[in-house]
Amino acid sequence: MAVVQKHLAKFILLLMITTALIAAETTSKDESLIIYGGNILTMDPSNPTTKAMLISNGVIQAIGTMEELLIMSPLSKELNLQGKTIIPGFIDSHVHVHQLGAEQIKANLVGADSVKEMVTRLRSFYPNPTIDQWLIGQGWDEGKWASKGYPDRALLDEAFPNNPIYLQSLHGFASFYNNRALEIARINELTANPKVGQILKRANGQPTGVFLTLARDLVNKHIPEASVDERKKAIIAGLKLMASAGVTTIHEAGIGEKNLQAFLELREANKLPIRVYGFLDGNDETLMKKMFKEGPILDPEHRLTIRGIKIYYDGSLGSRTALLREPYSDEPSKANMTERITPERVSSLADRAIKHGFQLAVHAIGDEANDRVLNIFTKAINGDDNIDHRWRIEHAQVVLPNYYQRVVEIGVISSMQSSHAVGDSGWAEDRLGKNRIRRAYAWQNILEAGGRLIINSDLPGEPWRPEQTLHFAVTRQNLNDQPPEGWYPKQRLSMMTALKAMTSEPAFAAFQENVLGSLKVGMLADFVILDKDLREIPESEIKQLNVLSTWVNGQKIWPSSSSTSMHK
Repeated sequence: MAVVQKHLAKFILLLMITTALIAAETTSKDESLIIYGGNILTMDPSNPTTKAMLISNGVIQAIGTMEELLIMSPLSKELNLQGKTIIPGFIDSHVHVHQLGAEQIKANLVGADSVKEMVTRLRSFYPNPTIDQWLIGQGWDEGKWASKGYPDRALLDEAFPNNPIYLQSLHGFASFYNNRALEIARINELTANPKVGQILKRANGQPTGVFLTLARDLVNKHIPEASVDERKKAIIAGLKLMASAGVTTIHEAGIGEKNLQAFLELREANKLPIRVYGFLDGNDETLMKKMFKEGPILDPEHRLTIRGIKIYYDGSLGSRTALLREPYSDEPSKANMTERITPERVSSLADRAIKHGFQLAVHAIGDEANDRVLNIFTKAINGDDNIDHRWRIEHAQVVLPNYYQRVVEIGVISSMQSSHAVGDSGWAEDRLGKNRIRRAYAWQNILEAGGRLIINSDLPGEPWRPEQTLHFAVTRQNLNDQPPEGWYPKQRLSMMTALKAMTSEPAFAAFQENVLGSLKVGMLADFVILDKDLREIPESEIKQLNVLSTWVNGQKIWPSSSSTSMHK
């Protein structure tokens, strides 16, 4: 409790100091702002739209007509939307923003369909590497490669004999290394698989270079770690990029100890451009013991809140490491169903989360994994209706028939990614067969049962911009508008349902529904201005939606504030 008070005191002191420093740039009682002349979609069911909005001190003070607000605040500055549309700021409720920023120092392998192309991209990104410099790339799709056969390191060895190579997969459940990396890690044909994970091998027993799930740790522990300052630079780069896309709050999934330090230092320096709601890495028991002792980090300004725990339970469907109740429908002999953490440890984390006031979010892809997680949740909550836990299952990709009713009864939030349904559509039915696929990526099934659904990107693994996430959710089509009717179109969401799952519902999922996620009196003034009205836009144009500006606390953070067009 003392540590929590220490964090609170620090943030309150920070608030007092920074208020004076930014007073000239913040809408005060004497310098309020009235926004009018367009479409304001509030996401408030009791008042879905409004004509004008009065902002002061970063808070929405009133909504109504322009004439009403001018009577209330005749000296306010004014911003004419000129027919444009305002919605609450997008809340991306499952991201890895540090990775998004760090990608700027990695070779981009998204879409690479041959090792030859990987080599070409690595040479372009690293034209003159020094001997034993690690060459890092990211984005090869383990799901697609698993269907046609995983790559072999031979061409990597030939092209880069003196440089260790580490190539992260698109979804983070496989990695690809060359011989030099294996030499540094002292891995050869005699190296056994770890308890959880798999080293893929050639017919002669030598490693191919592809390592699945936790087997990657055998090599990754030899890669030099980024410093806290480097992590801070990556986080800021990622947050600024997201702000430019209209995201005003993120839920960072799986914060390790060094990234936690980086986030805290950025908050103390008032350098977080958008809001961060953090989930700690629950698979790191050392970190969890420390944080259970210290307690959640609660920021009165809601700039940085750390009260969640993210647990990786099983693997991924594409790499055939997700935990299914029945065998994989395609090539079950190549499957390696994975529990990355024991149910006993998850149960222990659940019990301690309740005791110490933390929220739980568990990565579960396969139907057996989802069922086991729900069993753990049920036991930990034990029917206590006084626990406002708002626990989440991250992905919930493949579920058993009773999943939908169980999440309603337990009060579990399904946190799902519209990009995954579209991105996996080329091979997901092969993995699952015609029966199980109807209980996969099934957003409407959850809503029709009365469950709570949030839609997010899980960036940086797939196209992540909010207009793309909306497009996938509403159409179940890829960015080339295929298939024409959408993939399993009965699961499509309406525009306003999808928007709710990206604004007000994520706010609820973070215990922030009283300050974020909708535009009504008393809420923080986080919003975006769009070039089109989402209620009228044709489905084919959703992915072309443009964010004209992004606002946090009533201040325009993108583009620069100096270009804001206000007049009196």
